[in-house]
Amino acid sequence: MSEIEPPLLTDVYPALVSFLDAALVGEGEPELARALAELRFHGWCGCGPTCNYLRTAPAARASNAWIHLDDEDEGEEERGPRVWLQLDLDHTSFAGMEICEFDLGPALAP
Repeated sequence: MSEIEPPLLTDVYPALVSFLDAALVGEGEPELARALAELRFHGWCGCGPTCNYLRTAPAARASNAWIHLDDEDEGEEERGPRVWLQLDLDHTSFAGMEICEFDLGPALAP
């Protein structure tokens, strides 16, 4: 019996993937931007009702390395989206992300 793969993140939250792609390319990380197309939506962390960590791989794949995408030059009132990406063990993709400030809109798939 085969397991059903989780949906692609781009099918669930296309605006998020579009933002991340542009931000990573702008940060000089085109290889990581290309990895976004393969990310799966493994669900939201269930540690608590206010947790905003989105899983894109099993927890065992997460490293301690993060990329913070936020506009540090903007004032507090003008700050744009803030998403912190947790790299996987190989540092070639992402195991998850903390959605600090980003309007995800409705999920388009389960």
